[in-house]
Amino acid sequence: MPPQAQPSIKDLVSKTMADAQRLAKAQAALLQAEMAETGGKIGIGSAMGIAALGLVTFASLFLLLTLAFVIVALGLPIWAGMLIVAGLLLVGAAITGLLARKNFSEIKAPELSKAEFEKTKAALSGSPTGHPADRVEEIVAIEVDIEVPTDRTPGA
Repeated sequence: MPPQAQPSIKDLVSKTMADAQRLAKAQAALLQAEMAETGGKIGIGSAMGIAALGLVTFASLFLLLTLAFVIVALGLPIWAGMLIVAGLLLVGAAITGLLARKNFSEIKAPELSKAEFEKTKAALSGSPTGHPADRVEEIVAIEVDIEVPTDRTPGA
């Protein structure tokens, strides 16, 4: 077998650029996956916050209904009937609000994507412009270091 020719600088640079594009696409896909998970948590937290607001609204309505029922049905003072019903609904709203707050506190930024973007930025910023083509000698040196010998004989 004749030995294979070494790839040219142009081939190495174009391969590096293609690899950088694939890396950027993979990082974008990772960011998208992390943001989808974060979006789900935001949706659940928002729903719980809306539920808490709904309970507060019902508390207001029951305050008015309690006033009418206490006056008519029970011999209790008006304030006692209103306070009991409104207090129970406000406790429910407080519990739901705390659950929403807990859910929102669990939301975190896409850390893995951010770390990968920082690694890429650090790898590409070794040259003044940060462009991989400016680092051709370094790329060639790395390529030569990891190359497998091509002059193997069959069966060796």
